[in-house]
Amino acid sequence: MIHKKLAIFEGTMCCESGVCGVEPNMTLVEFNETLKKLKKDFPELTIQRANMSYNLEVFVKNPDILKIVREKGLDTLPIMSIDGNIFSNTKYPKYEELKQALET
Repeated sequence: MIHKKLAIFEGTMCCESGVCGVEPNMTLVEFNETLKKLKKDFPELTIQRANMSYNLEVFVKNPDILKIVREKGLDTLPIMSIDGNIFSNTKYPKYEELKQALET
């Protein structure tokens, strides 16, 4: 069993998931499906999603993430971490990439 925490730090969005409006961003739609599959396949996994529009306090509570954003700018988002260790930035990983990161 995997007892890990996946944290996702995202840029500003119109809603918490970014999947809203008449023409939602297909990358975010696919990523939301990936997260659903992860929750199903890894029931012990905790997923925390924070975007700058709705959860700025989560960024403030994570000085490593805040430092990266300040140094490299918003283009470095999204940033993904597993148990506090950053493993991806600037893109939304596919399911297989996330699965492999969780299993190591």
